[in-house]
Amino acid sequence: MAVGVRDETAREDMFPHDWENMFFYCDDPQRTRRYMEIIKAVFDNTVEGIVITDAAGTIRMVNSAFSAITGYSREEIIGGNPRVLKSDRQPKEFYDEFWRRLRTEGRWEGEIWNRRKSGEVYPEWMVCTALFDEKGEPEYYISVFNDLSEVKFKDAQIELRSNYDVLTGLPNKETFRARLAEEIRRAGDARRFAVLVFDINRFKNVNDTLGHFIGDALLKSVGVFLADCAGEGSTVSRIGGDDFHILLPEARTPEEIAARVKKLIACLREPMEVEGYKLFVSASIGISVYPDDGTDPDELLKRADIAMSKSKEGGISSFRFFTEELERHASLRLTLENALREGLDRDEFLMHYQPKYCIRRGHLSGAEALLRWSRPDGLVGPADFIPLAEETGLILPMGGSVFRMVCSQIAEWRENGGPEGEVAVNLSPRQFHQGNLLTRISALLKEYAIPPSSIGIEITESGIMENLTDSIKVLTGLKDLGMTIYIDDFGTGYSSLNYLKRLPIDALKIDKSFIDGVLEDTNDSAIVRAVIGIARSLGLRVVAEGVETREQLEFLRQNGCDEIQGYLLSRPLPPRDYKDFCNTSIPSFFGWFSGYTFC
Repeated sequence: MAVGVRDETAREDMFPHDWENMFFYCDDPQRTRRYMEIIKAVFDNTVEGIVITDAAGTIRMVNSAFSAITGYSREEIIGGNPRVLKSDRQPKEFYDEFWRRLRTEGRWEGEIWNRRKSGEVYPEWMVCTALFDEKGEPEYYISVFNDLSEVKFKDAQIELRSNYDVLTGLPNKETFRARLAEEIRRAGDARRFAVLVFDINRFKNVNDTLGHFIGDALLKSVGVFLADCAGEGSTVSRIGGDDFHILLPEARTPEEIAARVKKLIACLREPMEVEGYKLFVSASIGISVYPDDGTDPDELLKRADIAMSKSKEGGISSFRFFTEELERHASLRLTLENALREGLDRDEFLMHYQPKYCIRRGHLSGAEALLRWSRPDGLVGPADFIPLAEETGLILPMGGSVFRMVCSQIAEWRENGGPEGEVAVNLSPRQFHQGNLLTRISALLKEYAIPPSSIGIEITESGIMENLTDSIKVLTGLKDLGMTIYIDDFGTGYSSLNYLKRLPIDALKIDKSFIDGVLEDTNDSAIVRAVIGIARSLGLRVVAEGVETREQLEFLRQNGCDEIQGYLLSRPLPPRDYKDFCNTSIPSFFGWFSGYTFC
């Protein structure tokens, strides 16, 4: 044979391709020994477990994979019985069918649960084959199996992620809806049950002030709390964010439902310990009742959500049942929201300007810019659309338009000899905490070539306190630009000297609600005097809003208030009327001065 040329004939002869030919040369001891070595190597190195028993069920052979999977060594298991692996997970009928098929068909294949030496029960996929003797009787049984533990675990993880919220471990939206649908099917027309929409109030503040790690930990705690307090048989689901859904199948009367919800609210009165923080949680809860408020999951959830939105007006931890009136209100809100969007696209919004008067010096001091919505049926005031704009996020494009309109108007007045003085602009909390606020304001001032001192900024207490650290940074930036900073509606929010002394502000604005009762209500008059005193001690100016009578004006003058605005002086005016107002004399009851200049 030439060097380098394989003898293919000899190769094929040495390694037959089927079992019948494997032992064709059994009279050759060398070849027989080699074949047995091959078989043993395959038997011992396959990843599937293999166990061979005789007809009586005595284990005669096992491979290495068997020992690795079950935990039993060859020495421990050979001579024993496979019953040692039995898990008791399958009923007697399972094993009856197993042996019937094995004896009649010679083969069984399927999933079976067995027990390891450690006691752990695990799933395996097994193929069991019977070898029969010349009489047709079973002589040996060969079982080959794979450990399905890892596969089952991965499947379970996939199912968990598909059906449960990863953060809290509660059922997710899809699972809740499926359970709700099943409860509807079971209930029929015979009984009621309740669906709750649970929303954490001011959860964003936790994320903004303490970080998302603490926010996530709080959501986990709330999930545990709800699962514990909702009661046996209830389903609690996290839908996303700070929204939870609760199914109360055993609450069947309005009184019983209300009692269960009040129990939830009562549990909320205790602070939650979260990563070393004591956090007080309040919630807004909306309730719909099957079948009164709907007969399918979507309808019940929609109406519970409508009720939840209304409950937010009730303050800390309140709840509302759905009513047809609420639905009509929600429908009107949706109509208004659509109209708002269209109004922005059609430039239906315009600015009015309410003059401000400096009591101390007897001069006009500028104006507050107030947004109006010009609809076909007339002007709409901000109280009727600003809250909805805040809620829907439309306040951001709306606020941007306000700034642009004010800057444009100031530039026009400066060019054509219009009114001087500062124009104050209101910033919504969402607008105030927008990341690029300073950049956008600076760009507009440059675009319209107006000095920063021509614009004042008004922001509410609550808007500042949403994120005090961020607020101080933004206010400092606005102040550095040269703008005047006002705290609007002072006294209706936190009113803490601790934060007030830290803020780079110039003036406080007393809310109209206090001015209305300043002559008749001793509490209101005391609050107004206190605010003026606080401002004096901190070197701040005070502006009183909503002044409507000469008596209110005199009270404010005597107690040292700096400025006023309100219908006593003028209602908010369109730009041209405001310009004309500034060119006329002040009404006679401001007669301690003649003529005016801007202070």
